[in-house]
Amino acid sequence: MSVFSIRSGKGLGDSLYLQGVARHLVEKGERLEVCTGWPDVFRPLADKVKISPFRRDRVDRVAHYVSRKRVSNTDQFTDCCISAGVMEKVEFRLDWQLVNPSWMEVLGRGRRPVVLVQLPRAPMDRRDGYGMELLPDCRIIQRAIDALRDRGAFIVQIGRGEPLYRFHGVDLDLANSTSVADAIDLAWLCDGVLGYCSFVAPLAECLSKPALLVWSRRGLRSSNEFIRQIVPAKIFNKPTSRALMDDCTSEELGKAVDALLDQVGSRALV
Repeated sequence: MSVFSIRSGKGLGDSLYLQGVARHLVEKGERLEVCTGWPDVFRPLADKVKISPFRRDRVDRVAHYVSRKRVSNTDQFTDCCISAGVMEKVEFRLDWQLVNPSWMEVLGRGRRPVVLVQLPRAPMDRRDGYGMELLPDCRIIQRAIDALRDRGAFIVQIGRGEPLYRFHGVDLDLANSTSVADAIDLAWLCDGVLGYCSFVAPLAECLSKPALLVWSRRGLRSSNEFIRQIVPAKIFNKPTSRALMDDCTSEELGKAVDALLDQVGSRALV
């Protein structure tokens, strides 16, 4: 059987989508060369696929959502599948196994529900300011952190980049100090995720973790069509994910945090 090459977009979130597509194709008996800049994401497929550095040319299939941005009745993971020629329904999951068991002790797993929060950084890791409208008013995320801590949650910050807003009240700040495998370990161990539209959305979903993402109203009103099309219905693949607008009322914020806490609390008891 011949080997065919496949890639996604260049980001971490893109590769999280790609591993879901690749897993499905491998389960169907395909032999793949996966072109990615994030090899740790493919640890569960390490002995089943060939991993090569990311490249845009000389690939047989592209699992990317960008060509279907205007299609309103599918989400991004489904668009990646369709782009790669996979028309059947595919479960979006990452069959992760814990790499570093010491994280369980660090997090005090089982004593307090663990919620990951993402470091506020430039959207899409762009250095030119493109897409800045996607970053929400982080004061809303801070208020959610405060409410979660008041209810006993253990808050862990992850992510890389220059912080554009500094959260306070974080129990464990691991921003800019973990590997990709570490970040996935932490997501695998956590009970819930709090953040904004970024790689944490597919990270939470592929591990079936409850997520509350604060959405930028400014982004939805952007004059840039690509930015304007980044809406919750297009991003979310699973009902475990919820969106909260950054111009929400105090009542809306409270209900959203309560809903996440209900999910997080039930997971922490497992």
